[in-house]
Amino acid sequence: MKTEREKKLITKYWLYGGSGAMLLGTGLAVLLHGSKMKEVGEDPWFWVSTGGFALIMSGLSFIGDANRFRTMADVLNELDQRSAAQ
Repeated sequence: MKTEREKKLITKYWLYGGSGAMLLGTGLAVLLHGSKMKEVGEDPWFWVSTGGFALIMSGLSFIGDANRFRTMADVLNELDQRSAAQ
């Protein structure tokens, strides 16, 4: 049975992981849009591309945090199993 702390960590894992994937995908789409704007010669292509990079980096950060929460939950689970076995 999972403890309340493990449940909260797993919930954060899913929220941060899903948000990170969404930001990463959006950033890639925005970056692609910025590159098309550059080809056409539109002026704000640089700022659109910079926003795309910012979204990508934010998404990667969220995915990294999700990994941290999942690892913490797995460690807590392992410690609970070890203490129950003794």
